[in-house]
Amino acid sequence: MTIIANAGYHLSARSVSSKVDPLFSVVVTYAVALVGSLILFFLSHHHTIVTNVKQLNIASVTMGLAIIFIEFGYILCYKVGWSAGTTAVTVNMAMTVILIPIVIVVFHQGFTVKNAIGVLLAIVSLILMNS
Repeated sequence: MTIIANAGYHLSARSVSSKVDPLFSVVVTYAVALVGSLILFFLSHHHTIVTNVKQLNIASVTMGLAIIFIEFGYILCYKVGWSAGTTAVTVNMAMTVILIPIVIVVFHQGFTVKNAIGVLLAIVSLILMNS
């Protein structure tokens, strides 16, 4: 589901009209996502809204703020002509390199020599893909 949705996302983001304000496009995107999420929430019959609101933490807010800039950033990348085939890979690899030291320090996750070799190979592949 995530892979198919991601492919649809990037194909859609690449197809956003160059004449529309990218921020307005993000507003419409999130209006659709809000309506769809509300429908799925009410169909899921999990907990009540009150129960869920009580269990929320700041992560939901910070994730929402981050998503705004993720969407805006991708739209701008595609608007200036970045390839739909390599943009997501490039962004995700850069994000991974940035997150590695953070998750090691903050979440105490390990990082092995094998992981380092994998990251180096991924970086080499990105260089080859983007050259």
